[in-house]
Amino acid sequence: MVTIATKSMFTDTRQPNFLYGKGLLTTHSDDQHNGRLYATCEHYVNTIPAFPIFESTDMGQSWRHVSNVTDQVNGWGMRYQPFLYELPEKIGSLPAGILLCAGNSIPQDMSATKIDLYTSLDHAKSWQYLSTVVQGGTASVKGQKPVWEPFLTVIDHRLVCFFSDERDKKTHSQKLAHKTSRDGLQWGAEIDDVALDNPDARPGMATVSKMANGNYIMTFEMVVEGAVVINGERNRSNFKISKNGLDWRPGDSGTEFANGGSPYVTVLSDGRVVANSTGNELYVNDKNGDGKWTTVQTPMAGAYSRSLTPLGNSQVLIISAGPYAGPTAKADHELTSLVFNVPTG
Repeated sequence: MVTIATKSMFTDTRQPNFLYGKGLLTTHSDDQHNGRLYATCEHYVNTIPAFPIFESTDMGQSWRHVSNVTDQVNGWGMRYQPFLYELPEKIGSLPAGILLCAGNSIPQDMSATKIDLYTSLDHAKSWQYLSTVVQGGTASVKGQKPVWEPFLTVIDHRLVCFFSDERDKKTHSQKLAHKTSRDGLQWGAEIDDVALDNPDARPGMATVSKMANGNYIMTFEMVVEGAVVINGERNRSNFKISKNGLDWRPGDSGTEFANGGSPYVTVLSDGRVVANSTGNELYVNDKNGDGKWTTVQTPMAGAYSRSLTPLGNSQVLIISAGPYAGPTAKADHELTSLVFNVPTG
């Protein structure tokens, strides 16, 4: 494992320091910049928060802080749930290879949530506001209809943002949905992806990847308020499959593959599906989501929403910023990375 960031790197860091680590490998840029790794996370500070961006040019052996994604439109700060993405193709006027960062802009009093989208045309040296995907209510008080946890991908030549939505409280404690855009500026209607009949169900933290057979797999956590704790866990990690990545049968709660929450899924170059949950394990499936999932231990401790980025040659980049911690928790998290070879057989 390699340490990307510690609290000593920044003068204003406060506990829990870092959370919600996310990574990226560039593969659609020019020859000079392809193969670079990037990482980001929530950064807890006493002033206005931003998402720090780190770069590695030696496949994760070392990292350096190169920029920050700052709030350029609200004056609130970029506070929660960053996500990094590289466009694989041209979308509107956005060229293939442009870097995107989506995240939740939230004021200090937690009175609003906005999933804003930023772009970088200079390989993460600087960032510019592009658009707002969706806006919700108060971030800190349950029942106040916030939006959370963006995940970006391109499907059918459209930029798609999946997110968690608490704005339909009478029917759904929380649901998963997505919006699409042809240009990254204008966003279409919200489409439900996991919206269950049980009003106490809280599906959250969707991640999506295209499998070798052309179908798409989504992982998400399933929390039911008041549920019985089993083996120390109330949350479950579920998955479900879509033929086109945009139609997910919202009433389908999916299939459990792990205890714990905040799962993440990706697909390796050899077609194997790899997912995780809150533990140190990876879960591997070689049949496009059908049948058995094999459990693989990693040397990196479990964490809240560890991201998985395929690197080729059965390797995956894991970015961690430690286990879940509330915004005032007395935790000293570091941002770390691991390049892990997923064993075959």
